[in-house]
Amino acid sequence: MAKKKAPQGPSQQHQQIYQRMNFLYQASHLLASMSDPMPSNSNDSADPAGLARQHQLHPLARYYNANMKKIGRRLVIRVDPHIKRRICKRCDSPLIPALTSTVRVKAQPEPTMVTRCSSCGTQRSLRLDASHTLCIDRPDRIYDPNPSAEPANPASVTTSEEPLQTDQPNATPCEAPPSEQPNQ
Repeated sequence: MAKKKAPQGPSQQHQQIYQRMNFLYQASHLLASMSDPMPSNSNDSADPAGLARQHQLHPLARYYNANMKKIGRRLVIRVDPHIKRRICKRCDSPLIPALTSTVRVKAQPEPTMVTRCSSCGTQRSLRLDASHTLCIDRPDRIYDPNPSAEPANPASVTTSEEPLQTDQPNATPCEAPPSEQPNQ
């Protein structure tokens, strides 16, 4: 008798961990948007206690991101690539354009978006290519808890992006789903 396949998707325990990591990310993003990491040169003394409180929030936001990354490493859980792109690799500061980071677009030699952290100066370059899709965003990689349930009208289901063709030169393969991997 063959073994039953384990259910795919996050277990109940991992679901709680994902929720905790999501909360830490949202809290750090909120605290960073409320604080100003770069002190202003103005001589405004309207609310010195408020300014001191604002400057105390940014290190707390960095701590929350570091804590979220530590939880992911300890429990071997991958952080979503979209979230990784919004956190500085060096100082764990949330990268919010025009507030905690600067974003530039370079056209040569290929279109690239360069994000520079305002706290530590670390730069991150991301390729801007219309045909490039993250592996996690591909329609064939989306987790469906009920794979046997067919939609009533398949024509009414639309996706925002076309599936990536494998014959494209810029296509990067991602891991095959566990059901399609060859047995070793």
